[in-house]
Amino acid sequence: MCKYLFDFSDIDKLSDYFRSQLSPGSSTDQIYFPPEIGEGYLLYYKISPEVFLIINNYKANTDIEYVRRPIDEKDIILHFRKYALDHQLEEDQIISRYSDSYTPGNMRCMDARQGEQVFIPKGAEVKSTMIILKSSYTKPFFIKNNDMAEKLDNYIRYSHQHINKFYLSYKQSSLFDQIVQPDVDKIENYLYFLSRGVRLLETFWKDVLRWETESNPFNINCGQVGSIYKVSDYLKNNLKEPFVGVDQLAAMAHMSRTNFFNMFKEIHNQTPLEFFNNKRLEISYNMIIGEGLSIREVMDTLNYSNSSKFKKAFFNKFDIYPDMNS
Repeated sequence: MCKYLFDFSDIDKLSDYFRSQLSPGSSTDQIYFPPEIGEGYLLYYKISPEVFLIINNYKANTDIEYVRRPIDEKDIILHFRKYALDHQLEEDQIISRYSDSYTPGNMRCMDARQGEQVFIPKGAEVKSTMIILKSSYTKPFFIKNNDMAEKLDNYIRYSHQHINKFYLSYKQSSLFDQIVQPDVDKIENYLYFLSRGVRLLETFWKDVLRWETESNPFNINCGQVGSIYKVSDYLKNNLKEPFVGVDQLAAMAHMSRTNFFNMFKEIHNQTPLEFFNNKRLEISYNMIIGEGLSIREVMDTLNYSNSSKFKKAFFNKFDIYPDMNS
């Protein structure tokens, strides 16, 4: 068992601590685990002096215990993740244990004044992004808007009691994947991670504003969201085929047509057909602008039958006609 004791009061001290424990002498951004402890790395960045970004991407090769000590400041910890933790709430801290149960991705919001013990067993895969908001960052929100303060307090309180409701939206899931599993051939520097961290933070504030009731934050559970994601992946993998229709997609998700359609639209902010068409247009943009293919080649590949409709849809989405590149 490897045990680490730390807090989130200072990102530089935190980075120095884990570098000394895991990879002393290293000067790279990524702090790699020694093989006997894990496979993977930690990343620590400052989005600003008041906002920190932490990235965990590793597989544990031994049992690990993290003890996050509480601090006096009311800093806020946003934990986006695609692995499951079982939580036990105690008066002065949270006890969290790794679980192998399925999750399509969710988040929890914590007050740094409450500490936490986290137990990660050997063989567990940990992929998460944490954003630390210092109290000096959040204070102006509360001074100007008492309603926002109340919503945020409720969000913190219920993100553990109703963890299955705090799912990652499609946008959050996409940003999460870009941060935790980036295309290393395309990433040039840390600004890539910072920009996506900022965008992920923006989605959090939008979620807080969406708060409606204390007992049922978003009225969707984890299993249903997972089914929607599976259908989304199916659509993205079959862009060269005709759209199969909402009825068949609902059957794939094992949901009623109405429930599937409404939930898909809530998660993606577009209908299944709009999602499919937008993804096809994004692919066509890459093929025409990036690869230099002709409109006819793209239309044949993606089964577009009407060139006028294709050009109009392309212009409406990208504000440029596809044949301007030729």
